[in-house]
Amino acid sequence: MATLNSLRSLFLIVALLAIGSACAEPPVFDLISKPVHDPDWEVGFAAMRDRGYTPLFNGKDLTGWWNPYPHGKAEAVDGEIHLTGDKKFFLVTDKPYTDFRLSVEIHLPDGPANSGVMFRCHVDEDATKKVYGYQAECDGSDRRWSGGLYDEARRRWIWPSIKGRSTEQFLEHAEESQQFFSQPRVRDALNRNGWNRYEVTCVKDLIRIEVNGVETVRFRDATDASGYIGIQHHGEKGQTYRFRNLFLKELPVVPGERHAELTDQSPVTIKRINDKVTQLDFGKVAFGNIVMPVPEGRGMAKVHFGEKLKEGRIDQDPPGTVRYGVTPVRLGQQRGNWIVPAVVDPRNVEQAGLIYANPPAVLTPEAWRSVMPFRWIEIEGVDPEFPFELIRRRAAFSATWNDDASAFECSDETLNRIWDLCKYSIKATTFAGVYVDGDRERIPYEADAYLNQISHYTTDDDVTMAARTFDWLMENGTWPSEWAPHMVFMAYAEWMYSGDTEWLKQRYESLKAKTLLHRSGADGLVRSGESDQNRHDIVDWPKNERDGFVFTEINTVVNAFHIEALEQMAEMAHAIGKDADARAFEARAAGAKTSFHKTLFDEDAGVYRDGVGTDHHSIHANFFPLAFGLIPNENVAGVVDWLAQADMRCSPYAAQYFMDALFSHNRARKALDLILADGDRSWKHMLDSGTTISWEAWDLKYKPNQDWNHAWGAAPANLLPRHVLGAQPGTPGWNTATIRPCPGDLSFARGKVPTSRGPIQIEWTNEESFDLSLSLPPGMTAVVDLPATKNSVGVFAGDTPVPATKRGDRWVVDDVVSGSVRFEVK
Repeated sequence: MATLNSLRSLFLIVALLAIGSACAEPPVFDLISKPVHDPDWEVGFAAMRDRGYTPLFNGKDLTGWWNPYPHGKAEAVDGEIHLTGDKKFFLVTDKPYTDFRLSVEIHLPDGPANSGVMFRCHVDEDATKKVYGYQAECDGSDRRWSGGLYDEARRRWIWPSIKGRSTEQFLEHAEESQQFFSQPRVRDALNRNGWNRYEVTCVKDLIRIEVNGVETVRFRDATDASGYIGIQHHGEKGQTYRFRNLFLKELPVVPGERHAELTDQSPVTIKRINDKVTQLDFGKVAFGNIVMPVPEGRGMAKVHFGEKLKEGRIDQDPPGTVRYGVTPVRLGQQRGNWIVPAVVDPRNVEQAGLIYANPPAVLTPEAWRSVMPFRWIEIEGVDPEFPFELIRRRAAFSATWNDDASAFECSDETLNRIWDLCKYSIKATTFAGVYVDGDRERIPYEADAYLNQISHYTTDDDVTMAARTFDWLMENGTWPSEWAPHMVFMAYAEWMYSGDTEWLKQRYESLKAKTLLHRSGADGLVRSGESDQNRHDIVDWPKNERDGFVFTEINTVVNAFHIEALEQMAEMAHAIGKDADARAFEARAAGAKTSFHKTLFDEDAGVYRDGVGTDHHSIHANFFPLAFGLIPNENVAGVVDWLAQADMRCSPYAAQYFMDALFSHNRARKALDLILADGDRSWKHMLDSGTTISWEAWDLKYKPNQDWNHAWGAAPANLLPRHVLGAQPGTPGWNTATIRPCPGDLSFARGKVPTSRGPIQIEWTNEESFDLSLSLPPGMTAVVDLPATKNSVGVFAGDTPVPATKRGDRWVVDDVVSGSVRFEVK
């Protein structure tokens, strides 16, 4: 296989070099670098409905649309709207919209053609130019300004702008905007001879336009806050402009309205601090607010919410993004109960923040009132006889969370407490209905969401939140380089968990924009320009957790993510019948892997350097490719040995991959030692610090603005079930599983791992022999891979030998198993 891959790689590289960098990419590259929209409109229609969009066109007739012009013809034809005429005209909706995400597919005719999507536009039936306002340009000319922002019948070109065709206010960015549209990825975003998906997002004064997954406009303009949707015929006689799959999603969407709920919780302790203040402790931090009987009296009381104590009191000036807030409460004058909302942080509700900063925050339901993370409240100014025991915290969690879905227990009590901390961290951060970054911006980030997702799978048994978050991020992506390939990882993980190829098929094409192929060269490796090296390439976060990583044009970490994304795309393409795509992805990945090792492996040191042009070897440049299986067999042992000497010189985010690499390569003892290490760079430190939700960083001194409620810090929630208990899916949908316990120095472990087919029950002891009891749900088979104890001769069921093959220091049972089995290595 290695020889075949090498031949494929050589063929691909030679072919690409023969074309030359100045020429267009070959057709095979186009196949996997751009979305290819299905010729069957019903496929796209079903996909958009599945993603929560409302159709503006029913595919059958023009209900909801009208032509304000006396000329032009519009008709519904086989799921498409066809516009024909010999003068310019627009077909518009009969309903205006304010904040929304709009999706329209456009097919331009051959020859001279120009069209576009009107949004927030206006209609004046008495005017010559009856339709005016914002337009997302569809430019069929050699100018290639498709996706540009045009102001029809008013200010004309906004972005890009050009003298003579733009008003003065937009000419200040004429050069910048034209250079932007000259970039190959933007210039070539339009498929001139096929279908193109236009997506327009309007939130307050922020306008964003994408063409086939490529962002072409992000601009602020407050001229129009509301208006109609329209589609254009440019007036070329005999030309037919085709439109299909016209969908709209009104914003904001509030996932918590359907997918999260409030749970009433009693205080664990009530303590009178002094003659004015009573403190209530709810035991753990949760996102919520409180409900309390209306206190008697006149005037105002105060309710203080806190996530941290200082000298026995709520810290009213906490560090970083640790939360504190105070809400006034009116005494008397009402009967019944007050809902006391938590204090609103403006960033948590921002829908159109800084233009190049963050996408919209995920809102919580208005009916809840505002929520924040807190463990303690202090009530100030209420009579000591007040019934404090009747106060309840209204804590928000996933509406389907099941505390009994998973379990873990082992011989190390500290590890058990770490499991409890991390499992609860996943539960507590489901409050918004999609995964968010704790409480700083309350937005999903791709890497955060992926780590959250794989831990949600191992702790709960109803995990629709993962697919929902994927769809959210495809519409509201963030900026780091490696975060884009994490979208491929999220789709792959969902497919492996659910086995749902229909879900995958509906989202597959859009993933092509997430592999970083547009930044790769003829050798298959991704290049990083100056802005990428200074801002977009993350490696790890915060910056001081990078183990001294040296950024170069070709860096090891970004390329490791790129290659892993290509390989996962190949598997998914095969699964949905896109075999030509799959072969192209496989060839591209093989070529990139050959270049990766040849270019980035330091033969003298026996490990990978950070990038071309440096001899620095960070642990990140080695554990990422090791975790992804990118290292040739002959070099694996050296990299593993080198990493086994390293400390936790990375953040909790990157530690997920570091631990994965160690567990997967028979270094469970080292991985567990790092998880349990003394000092301030381990999950033991989080535990000892008294937190009840995992942190964003190991300590405030490593990230002064860190959240104390961050799910990407909860990696043991998936590491312990996947590696210590050893349960992982072998094929999509858990049709088969791999059971590969990694005991390290532990003497026993037992637990329950949820899957889409039901729970797997595992219990093992690790003494003179290794004894495994396994119960699989109906319909699942498993490959069993067991550690070889000292001087072991084989695997037994009771006294009966079981056919098994020794591979290194492990025994692999030859036949797959089902139901309940017990094996002993002795």
